[in-house]
Amino acid sequence: MGQFSAKRIRPARLPFFAEVRATELNSGKEVWGETTNLSRGGCYVRTRQPFSQSTLLQLEIKSRGTRFLTDARVAYSCEPDGMGLSFLNIPTSQLPTLEDWLSLAGEEQPTEPSRRSAV
Repeated sequence: MGQFSAKRIRPARLPFFAEVRATELNSGKEVWGETTNLSRGGCYVRTRQPFSQSTLLQLEIKSRGTRFLTDARVAYSCEPDGMGLSFLNIPTSQLPTLEDWLSLAGEEQPTEPSRRSAV
């Protein structure tokens, strides 16, 4: 294996704003917030009541009349601003929604100038 095999490549985060309901799996406690970015591996949720690191959650994200449901783990907590979440065991039925949102978010990104256009 090459020297770079130990590096973990994190999926690109794209700006994405949507309503979030996060429910702690053990207690049923709910917090509401909004995403600020989204990737294939997770999202950042802005909320005044973030859960602590490693908390297991059931996550519901709503955008443009569509819901995305999956389990998640709190990767890091930034009290009192929000928390970074890692998606866990995304149901196959939910993958098209995630891919659609990432595609839409990617289309809204400024594109890099083409190297061919430089004279």
